[in-house]
Amino acid sequence: MTPSPCDKHKNLQMVPFRLESPTGQKFVQVCPVPSCGRHHDNQGYFEVVEGQPVRGENAVSAANRIDSATEKILMTNGAQAGV
Repeated sequence: MTPSPCDKHKNLQMVPFRLESPTGQKFVQVCPVPSCGRHHDNQGYFEVVEGQPVRGENAVSAANRIDSATEKILMTNGAQAGV
């Protein structure tokens, strides 16, 4: 598979990566930006949420849920610290 650019970071080529899944190993490409989390295979772009590939609109909502959970954790920690 020829490296493709990340759809979020058009100036960066994705790098080969071996993804472990319940159905076995799958060779995909991943964006080199640590906070990006975008993956690509023959079926297109996707994100991995809780160890499972998520595609399309579900990927956006799953990523939003993670961001929302992160915000809640940070707010809780700030409240406990008295910030």
